[in-house]
Amino acid sequence: MKKFQFSLDHVRDYRDRLLDEETGKLQRLQAERDRLEQQINQLKTDFAQVSEEMRKAQAEGITALELRGFSMQLESIRMQVRELTEQLEAAKARVEQQTRVVVAANQEVSKLDKLRDRQYEDWQAGVRKAEEERIEELVSQSHIRKTAG
Repeated sequence: MKKFQFSLDHVRDYRDRLLDEETGKLQRLQAERDRLEQQINQLKTDFAQVSEEMRKAQAEGITALELRGFSMQLESIRMQVRELTEQLEAAKARVEQQTRVVVAANQEVSKLDKLRDRQYEDWQAGVRKAEEERIEELVSQSHIRKTAG
């Protein structure tokens, strides 16, 4: 009997390549989201440090100009955090959307894998049946030779 050939191998390979591409996109989007989260965390750390420096300077006595400088630094950090937070929310939405795309692509590949497995099982059953028929043919030919001979 001929070798097993899954009729949709090309489709399955194509879907698998698409899944790999979509997974790569998801990983890049997750990396961007993580980068934004790290930047926000760093800015929050910077904010705490500048706030502490300002508190210490105020305790020691500072000029209004120095106080204004600290305030401007803090406001700048707040603005950056707000801007990055908006970018982070958009990045999270893109990650969520891409996750849905990857799940759908994975389901398509899984469906084709299950179909391939079913076709392979059917093929194996056909091979077994053909082998049984061949054995029966040999047995009956042997039996005919013994009775004729």
